[in-house]
Amino acid sequence: AADGTQLTAGFPVDMQMFRYRDGSVNTFAVDRLRGVGTTTTTVSTPQLRTNLTDAETNTNGIARNWNNTGFAMPSGFGTVNDVFWNFRRAPGFFDVVCYTGTGSNRTVAHNLGVVPELIFVKGRSQAGTYWVVRNASLASGNILYLSLDYASTENSNVFTTTAPTASVFSVGTNDSSNASGQTLVAYLFATLAGVSKVGSYTGSGTTKQIDCGFTAGARFVLIKRTDSTGDWYVYDSARGIVAGNDPYLFLNSTAAEVTNTDYVDTYSAGFELSSTAPAGLNANGGTYIFLAIA
Repeated sequence: AADGTQLTAGFPVDMQMFRYRDGSVNTFAVDRLRGVGTTTTTVSTPQLRTNLTDAETNTNGIARNWNNTGFAMPSGFGTVNDVFWNFRRAPGFFDVVCYTGTGSNRTVAHNLGVVPELIFVKGRSQAGTYWVVRNASLASGNILYLSLDYASTENSNVFTTTAPTASVFSVGTNDSSNASGQTLVAYLFATLAGVSKVGSYTGSGTTKQIDCGFTAGARFVLIKRTDSTGDWYVYDSARGIVAGNDPYLFLNSTAAEVTNTDYVDTYSAGFELSSTAPAGLNANGGTYIFLAIA
């Protein structure tokens, strides 16, 4: 599709991640709260890159025109095989929050309506801040970094040791989550029956089925190992979650899509990990978190 071509998602898109599948650029994250542009040719969308620590930018021509059913093809895309992951804000499932840091321990209000189980935060205005991640299965005060393959690490100055509630989450004194005067964005996910599952599992090194409570399998799967190094794997049914080979990309890397491996398979209640899956997905005794969407 050419630049500006309107694509249909079937719902209003509140947050989107997208990238070339050939590995030539970063994964971009854009959302309505930070601005999506008013035309497809003149107004660029403020964007963040999931594999980098740079500040928000709108200088790369990623122009948008989102409507109630979809979005316009960004400038420069459409010449190679692209992938777009689209999310809509909904109580119990997903919310987007923008806030300004204070440098002191504080709470940030959200509209998820339930306790968030997975939180991504990125500083918008200050370069060098990490994408920091809180997950309900991690030890209190432990975090992950979206742009890195690191194992879970203790840093209670990021989200503090105070658990989030159905109306607020806590941030500490760390610059990546709460630098004084910095603008930040947070993406919050929770488990919603039949729609989404934020969960964790222990690897077996053998075929393993992950029950998400779905009836027709997962259409999107994000997996990260937490007890050791491991990339942020992304699978989706648009590119193929099938009985054969399943293409995957990493959110923390510009590496090209891998298409010749069979690590994740179909399973009506969620997804299945194959016995051939590497340590980043299914090491015996390894611990993992995941986000799955039906």
